[in-house]
Amino acid sequence: MMIPERLVNCLKNEITIAVKDYRMKAEGQEDKPVTVYAQHIPNEEFEDDSYYPLVIPSLQKVEDAEPVEGTGSTATVGITFGVYGEDKLAWMDLLSIMERVRQRLLIFRVLDRRFRLILPVKFETIENQPYPFWFGYGTVTYQIGQPNERMADNWDRIMEEDNR
Repeated sequence: MMIPERLVNCLKNEITIAVKDYRMKAEGQEDKPVTVYAQHIPNEEFEDDSYYPLVIPSLQKVEDAEPVEGTGSTATVGITFGVYGEDKLAWMDLLSIMERVRQRLLIFRVLDRRFRLILPVKFETIENQPYPFWFGYGTVTYQIGQPNERMADNWDRIMEEDNR
């Protein structure tokens, strides 16, 4: 599995753990769990509200720089948080979900023994929420492995999708 998709899936797993016990009243359901989608939601036309509450980690960019003191390549992942609530206090559910994720990622800074969280991290909301939807966003950056010229002889093996 290539690095970007592996990182997004590792984040999906960590976020799922962080929110596994959280339930809220949403979309006519009393006890709805948070759904975590990797990279995007399956139906981007938003034909109904059945996706909420949700969290979506999605790769924003990968940057490569000359390695200095253990750094070099990084991957930045955006995390979208969304809840649906006609209750004017639904923003508190949004913040609670965001805080659970923030704390989990700060406590468990290394994912899959290969991706290390780089500070600072950023979690924010917007002032004008599109009621009855409530959104927040996170931006996290992880140090990732950096390929180099010495790996040329192993190119085919490295590119295997199931390589771990």
